[in-house]
Amino acid sequence: MLDLKRNFISYYLLAAMMILFAIYQAYHWRWICDDAYISFVYARNFFEGNGLVFNLGEKVEGYTNFLWTLFLSLGYFVGIKPQLLSVFTGIFFYILVLCLFFTAENKVSFGNVYPLLIVHLAFLFHLYIFASSGLETSVFTFFLSWGLLLWEKQNKRVFLVFFLTSLIRPEGALFLVFASLDWIRKKQYKEPIVFGVLFLLFCTLRFFYYEDFFPNTFYAKGNKGSYFSQGFYYLLYLLRSYPLFPFVILLTVIQIFHIFRTKKENQFLVYTLILYIVYVLYVGGDFMGNRFWIPILPFFSYLAFQRIQFWTNESQIESNQKYRFYQIYSKNSILFALVFVLSSAIYTDPLKSDGKRVPDWHGIGEERMFYEQHLIDQNGYDEGALENFRVAFFGAQAHFIYYLKPNFAFEAESGLTDKIFAKKQIDVRGRVGHETKLSYEDLNFRKIDLLLDHRLPELDLPFVTYTWRSSPLRFYLWNYDPIKMNPLCQRKDWNCDDLTKRFLSEGLDLKQTVFFGKNDSK
Repeated sequence: MLDLKRNFISYYLLAAMMILFAIYQAYHWRWICDDAYISFVYARNFFEGNGLVFNLGEKVEGYTNFLWTLFLSLGYFVGIKPQLLSVFTGIFFYILVLCLFFTAENKVSFGNVYPLLIVHLAFLFHLYIFASSGLETSVFTFFLSWGLLLWEKQNKRVFLVFFLTSLIRPEGALFLVFASLDWIRKKQYKEPIVFGVLFLLFCTLRFFYYEDFFPNTFYAKGNKGSYFSQGFYYLLYLLRSYPLFPFVILLTVIQIFHIFRTKKENQFLVYTLILYIVYVLYVGGDFMGNRFWIPILPFFSYLAFQRIQFWTNESQIESNQKYRFYQIYSKNSILFALVFVLSSAIYTDPLKSDGKRVPDWHGIGEERMFYEQHLIDQNGYDEGALENFRVAFFGAQAHFIYYLKPNFAFEAESGLTDKIFAKKQIDVRGRVGHETKLSYEDLNFRKIDLLLDHRLPELDLPFVTYTWRSSPLRFYLWNYDPIKMNPLCQRKDWNCDDLTKRFLSEGLDLKQTVFFGKNDSK
């Protein structure tokens, strides 16, 4: 008891310091990515009474975060825009993740001089990065981690938590299904039936609303066939980011083997974690570095910590001192703990080489380094400028769609918001979610007026210049309509001089519609 009192202050003081350090880091690295603005548009349309849609009157499930999108829409009711609500909600749930694992650690290591697991997690760089981002990653990580900890203890609340997890991201359904199978295996049917019915009801309602069992994002990014070769690079990206993390993986594997041998009640939990990893490898991961690993990394670190704690306890038993391993471990336990901490603390940017920084590595990038905090700032947009236009945009320009509010917007890179384009077959695999080839017919079929980027370099398209925060951007004309263009050209942030010169040089009439695109398919 004296030992527990002696260590009490150092343990909790260091835990508090590390959590505060992590909060500071999460706030310092706060940001919003372009994909978040897809959900922001859905949330705003829902708040305005237009339904969970991206384009009014067109029901396409172009998001993978149902509860998150609903939550962001609620912010409008109290006057909080998603740019603010998403960032600080994400950081809040990141804090909850740390508190969750601090509670779990404290139950098994009370009296230690320092909280090893929390120190490890508080140094993990990508937890800072995806604490915000405008996406649901931090919230999903919390609920998935909480569910796994409940499942480990065979607590029936796991079904409520995994049900919510499955509504936050579709991958959560994997854990709900296997937890249900685990309980059914033990002839406990009530919870699996209740929450199974609730989830099926949700799927049924979604089907009747969107007329599809799967989110459109599944077809846009996850239904292009196996991509294990890219999945291998996605895993390698994690190891390149954290060179000592193989130590954590090794400890986790040992702990998983221990679970299979001695804790048969937790075998289904392990199966599900393995299946999640196989799923990520199968789809090729993501173009955002380590984003798909983040939800399971805290629990993996927790398993590795359990292994260290087990060895620490066993090495203190006198009868175990005769074993060579425990003799070595007892003399080097501090070294094991140090490597565990350094496995997260030592971060190397995979995109830096020879003093230079490349935009991506095998199609994987650090979106935070590209966007920084630019998309948090709500200033500098000419709101509603494109309300009469039908536009095609490409991923990174989703924030322009949110602010410029076109009449119709076609995401022409992966088809996130378009059922037909999302299911289009691809010829060559490349960067995940950026592989579908745009054709002339794709634009003509949707009666596009403007391209927010020039992805058809073989065409010499005229352009207008939009000045965004002192940066001149070119938006390209696919179809010119003077009724739409004249009001736009008179707005202060828009310059149509180049367009006028093009008309004069080619003898075209500014008062007549002109089609600059191509009619033949490509």
